[in-house]
Formats: sequence, C-alpha cells, structure tokens
Amino acid sequence: MQSGAAFAAAGALGGPAGLEPTLAQDEQVTIDVWLGGEPGTVNSYTEIFEAFMASQSNVTIKATFVGSDLFNPTLLPALNAGEGPSIWMGGTGPGQPAAIIEAGHPLDITSYYCEYGWKIPEEIVSLTSSDGKLWAVGDSVETTTTFYNKRIFDEVGITVPESWDDFMECCSQLVEAGYSTPVGLGAADRWPISHWQTMFWGRYAGPEGLDEVMFGEGRWDEDHFVEATRKLAEINEAGYFGPEPLAVFQDDLIGQFWRGDVPMVYTGPWIIGQAVRDLGEGIAEFGTFQFPPLTEDQVIYPTEGIGQGWYINSQFEHPDVAAALLDFMLFRPESRQLMLESGDNVPVGPLDLESVELPDLSREVLESKEQYRENGLIHAFLDTVTPANMTDVTYDGLQALIAGQMQPEEFNAAVQAAWEEAKAQDLQLKPGGVTC
Repeated sequence: MQSGAAFAAAGALGGPAGLEPTLAQDEQVTIDVWLGGEPGTVNSYTEIFEAFMASQSNVTIKATFVGSDLFNPTLLPALNAGEGPSIWMGGTGPGQPAAIIEAGHPLDITSYYCEYGWKIPEEIVSLTSSDGKLWAVGDSVETTTTFYNKRIFDEVGITVPESWDDFMECCSQLVEAGYSTPVGLGAADRWPISHWQTMFWGRYAGPEGLDEVMFGEGRWDEDHFVEATRKLAEINEAGYFGPEPLAVFQDDLIGQFWRGDVPMVYTGPWIIGQAVRDLGEGIAEFGTFQFPPLTEDQVIYPTEGIGQGWYINSQFEHPDVAAALLDFMLFRPESRQLMLESGDNVPVGPLDLESVELPDLSREVLESKEQYRENGLIHAFLDTVTPANMTDVTYDGLQALIAGQMQPEEFNAAVQAAWEEAKAQDLQLKPGGVTC
C-alpha cells in the first residue's frame, strides 16, 4: 500500500487512499518469499516477481522454492527462530496453519483485503480466515480431473469412459495393450492418493453429505464413505494403478504420463504449464475428462478448492510492501492473465477468460468443470480442510490401503477416530468469514 514515496520512482502501484507509505525514498527492502516448487523452478510467479522489482527499484525479492509438501516441515521451526520468510505460500484450513496462527506468526491482512478491495469469493475467504480475521489470500482456485493420452486411446480403440464399468474395462484393455499402469498414482508421496479419496468420498456423499460431517453430526465411517473407499481399493486390487504405486513419486509419474508411458492420471491443472513449455505442439495429444459416476444413480460433482494460501510474516518490518506485492501478484490484470496463459495457476476471483489465450488443455479443464457446476461442487482436497491429525491418519492409512495392509472399513474407522479426537479439542474447520 505504498501510494507515495516508496513507489514514486516507478510511478507504479498506487495503493488505496488512507494508507501511508512506510519507506523512505532511498530505503532498500528485501522480501524473502517461500513458495511451492522444486529449487530452480521458473514459472509465472518468478516472472511476476521480476516485473515487480523492475517497477520498484528499492525492492528486491528473494524467491525460495521449498518443494511440494502441503505443510512445509521447516516453516514453523524457521518462524519460531525468527528466521522465516517475509511472505510464504502454505496450507490453509486446520492443521499447520492453526499452529502458526496461534503462535502469532501470520499478519492479520483484513485491512489490506478491505482497502484494496480484493475480489475473493466468500467460500475461499472462509477457508483462510478465523475469528473474523483474514490470515491468507488463497493461492489458486484448483480442481482435480482425469488427464488422458488421446493418441493411446485411439491406438487401443477405446473412448472416454462414461461409467464405472466403462472405466474398469478401459483399464483392462490398456493392460492388454501392454500398458502395465493404465492410470498412474504417485503413492510414494501419499497426498496424491488423497485426491482420489476426496473425489470418491464427495461423489458418494455429495456436497450436503460432506457438510453434514464437517459441520454437523455426520461420520466418516458411514456406509457411503466406506463404499467409496472400497471403490478406490478395487482399482488398486485390479492392478490398474500399476505394479508398485507405492514406489512411484508424483513428479516422476507426471513425467511418465507426458512421455506416453502412462495413459491416464488423476491430478490438477497445475501440471499443464510446464508441459506446454516442454512439449510445444505435442500437448495436443492430451485431453481431460471428468471421472465418470461410480454408481448408476450418481451425478458428477466437480471438485474445487484452493491448494494453498499466501501469508505475510507479522514480524516483517514492511507489511505494506508485502501487501503491495500480493496485490500486484494476485489481482493485477496483467499478472492474472500471465498465470492463466502459462497454465500455472487459476487465480482467485472473477476470471476474464474471453481475453486470455489459454492452452487448449487448460480451457478444456475449466469448461469441463463449468459443464457440471450446477450439480454442486465438492472439495478437491479434504487434506487441506480437515485437522492435521486426521490428515496424517488419512495419508498413512491410504498407503496402508494401497499396500493391502488395511481394509476399507478399518481405514474409515481410523479416520473417524482421528476426527473425533480433533473435534474433542475443537480443532476442526469452523465457518469463517470477515467483514469490512
């Protein structure tokens, strides 16, 4: 919110009236940003950081990519030691964020949200706020869907499945054609399995059924959730996740998919951006479809959620500069267009898709979700909206399920026990929201 001297040389951002700049003209500021991705990553965020620094001669941004863990294990110790980042990308909902918030590490950014007029959907604000305070800006509106290799489907003579039986037959034919892993699963990383679990549970319960557990008296060990887990186990027991899914890491799997070694993968559109850059026109060989209904009476509920959120360190000496960077990065039209066109991100808030040159695959994902939106939306990532202890039990249990060491009933019972433990300590997600 540096509407004065701090940004005068660039004549750039011009924050909302009423918020005074905190920098002298010659004062230099370094913003340490921790964000998801492997070291050496170059994406739309790095381009946006360069643009911000070009417009602000007294600001330097140091970007550190900290891997793909939902809850970065080094973050809380670094913050506790006073050595953490100025801004970080981190998980939202219960779990690590709650511990970080309770420790006083993130800045209450409600005033920036109100003064800048950030257009963030209410349902996303509810996931990044508590006690009437906004702690983070949602990083991206994400979905999960099935990606497939159109060339392989054509060669094998199969079409996009429209039912559960179609899907299982599709996998069977791919195995017969020599593809040992019809649908990839990076189970070594644990969290990719939860994308399947989240979608299957949501398909059986529907949006209302999920809310009945999360905010009512429902249970995760009810019959429909157990049946959903059983369906997930059925794919694995048939061998369709491949011979050793627990030995496969997600990044390696995605590489196998783009190379044509694995015909299908269930994940999110965040994989598209780098593939467009790497494959060029070869990206046209790939398509996407909504996973078919699991029973005859089911409808397709598209998944939607936010992967992570952007937090400002409460100890950072220049919060106005940090907030200005978030505004520049997440709400400036040029930045939003860059994110969409790169395929790296779907920024929160209203999207102007008409003026954006999207990769065909990205547009296909968005259009597929919109086609079924009227049925209702389910969570894309239950691991981000359920308590940390439940996430841990879920991750471990899903690996045990894939290893054949746990039965569906046992898995759901373990998740329910963790849920009850968290509720007893009042650690579950609570309806959020802020008022300006």
